[in-house]
Amino acid sequence: MHRKLIALLLISVAHLGCQRTSPTPANPTQGAQEGGTPSSSVANSSTQPTTAVATPVVKPRLDACALLTDSEIQSVQGEAIKETKLSGQLTGGLVISQCFFTLPTFNNSISLIVAHQGEGAGARKPQEFWRTTFHAAKKEVKARKKSEEESDPPKKISGLGDEAFWMGNRIAGALYVLKGDAYVRVSVGGPSDKASQTRARALAQKALARL
Repeated sequence: MHRKLIALLLISVAHLGCQRTSPTPANPTQGAQEGGTPSSSVANSSTQPTTAVATPVVKPRLDACALLTDSEIQSVQGEAIKETKLSGQLTGGLVISQCFFTLPTFNNSISLIVAHQGEGAGARKPQEFWRTTFHAAKKEVKARKKSEEESDPPKKISGLGDEAFWMGNRIAGALYVLKGDAYVRVSVGGPSDKASQTRARALAQKALARL
């Protein structure tokens, strides 16, 4: 259970620190966050110095916490919301609005992220992130030998938004949905199984209706 809790936290936090590099959807608990794609690899890591880069904190463009109600969450997760935490960041050329819904059973807590195009010279459209993450990287992901902690290749989910994919491994997973000029990411805790996908889909449908 401790590994599941740690994985949920890593997915929620790591997602907000993503660097603008070639994505590696193979491991959603590593790399960085959306504005972001999971980072592929660091070239010449043994010879290049590493420098910590602070991710700018910004005012969320929208209130991601308002996209799901207490009753909706309780109907899906079986528990009422204990606490919500809204945060915003500018990373990878995207503006990220994130709400973390804390539930009494922490492993049932929900992370909901909404990404829009950022501002300035480095701004990216969500569609660009989408292409590099779920289309351009398909061959790379399938060719990579999976380790115990790597995720399966993105799984396409039909009938949701403009396009949707599930990414995960045996510890945790997340549902990504593209709709118009934004995409949402929903993680419900627990392993990347059919039950988690079903719960994430139900919550994503509610959130998308208010987006």
